[in-house]
Amino acid sequence: AAERLVRLLGAAVEAPDAPVGEFGVLSAEECRRLEAWAGPETAAPLLSLDQLFTGKAAAVPDSVALVFEEQRITYAELDIWSNRLARHLTGRGVRPGSLVAIHLERSPVLIASLLAVLKAGAGYTLLDPQFPADRLNTVLAQTAPVALVTQSHLAPLEAGAAVVVVDVTAQATVISATSGGAVESCGHPEGIACVMFTSGSTGVPKGVAASHRALAATFLGPDYLHFGPQQSYLQSSPISWDAFALEVFGPLLHGGTCVLQPGQHTDPHQIAELVEEHQITTLQMSASLFNHMLDEHPRVFATLREAMTAGEAASPTHTARVLAQHPALHLINGYGPAESMGFTTTHTLTADPATSVPIGRPVTGKNAYILGPNLEVLPANTPGELYLAGHGLAHGYIGLPALTAERFTANPYGPAGSRMYRTGDLARWNAHGHLEYLGRADQQIKLRGFRIEPGEIET
Repeated sequence: AAERLVRLLGAAVEAPDAPVGEFGVLSAEECRRLEAWAGPETAAPLLSLDQLFTGKAAAVPDSVALVFEEQRITYAELDIWSNRLARHLTGRGVRPGSLVAIHLERSPVLIASLLAVLKAGAGYTLLDPQFPADRLNTVLAQTAPVALVTQSHLAPLEAGAAVVVVDVTAQATVISATSGGAVESCGHPEGIACVMFTSGSTGVPKGVAASHRALAATFLGPDYLHFGPQQSYLQSSPISWDAFALEVFGPLLHGGTCVLQPGQHTDPHQIAELVEEHQITTLQMSASLFNHMLDEHPRVFATLREAMTAGEAASPTHTARVLAQHPALHLINGYGPAESMGFTTTHTLTADPATSVPIGRPVTGKNAYILGPNLEVLPANTPGELYLAGHGLAHGYIGLPALTAERFTANPYGPAGSRMYRTGDLARWNAHGHLEYLGRADQQIKLRGFRIEPGEIET
């Protein structure tokens, strides 16, 4: 503190007319350390998600890609299914750069459909059938999709006369008669792959438009998990949550297996049964669900090799207890909003006792900064607002240019033309270079991993 005061006074003497906020108080060593903690620059993925999946399907055609109840679907079969539907969508007017709404229950058809949309060069937005019809219709109005993929038994939505409705149940015969041969990839790394909706402060949900690059960079390159063909993931998170993408693309881009939990709601009893039945290696949970699973279904952690807790502040008591019982478990606490495609910082936990659990450091390809009100870099142990950057960053919000400009700003600490996302979260670097989450700078709340804006509740 004394050294910083000296530097401040020296700077004031050299430039007495300059605003105090412009004076730097960090030493050169502190600047280098904070720059290292923020994360290095890396090359962006060069292929789209559909190209990455197609390449993996060609490499391991007979490996099991999806498990759902009694069904076991290989990579070759999933590739053929999605090729047929991609051709069908293209024939119905889906073009590169457009958006397609997918209104399906959790099943292999859902996964094949989103792959088909990507192969057609379009982006998808997932509509959870459990959500109120009013919210789903609001999402349809905001995204203006060219097509709606749905099934006959689901409640109809107000898609509008211009939207092509593709009923995969009623049109199953036509789709199955379509060629399943390889389709020419229309996806581009910078093109929109998906639009995820989160709660909005104005009372209207806002759609986060994420590129192929953002998703690929989150699951290819980072080593926070042991991505690979031996891993099996349980897809139990709500399909509207950004965690869905990790549970699907985490295995499918690496030759692993994705086990789909039946039903739309995350069910702890089903999770426990499926983890044991299918020997799941990797399970992602909100902090609330993690605590509940340990309290009520502790045998789950004897099977797992990796467990992730995220979405809310992790419980030091629960994380310490699970590691004491299962010291070989790879346990990480993760942080990351949909605007940075989920996991952006991670912290690998140890059995050492702690009063709080850090959210860690940026994963490979992503960056994090703790900044003051003038976007100045703050020293360690100093609270500030958390800004995120790197390849995981979304393009912005669909149809909300003013909000996009407010939250996605120029990044003065990155390459020319790069941007960073203002999270609204307060955090600080601790002495070990790990981020500690301190709360919100606004009224947003987190409940079981979901972001909720009071404004939407009031509306």
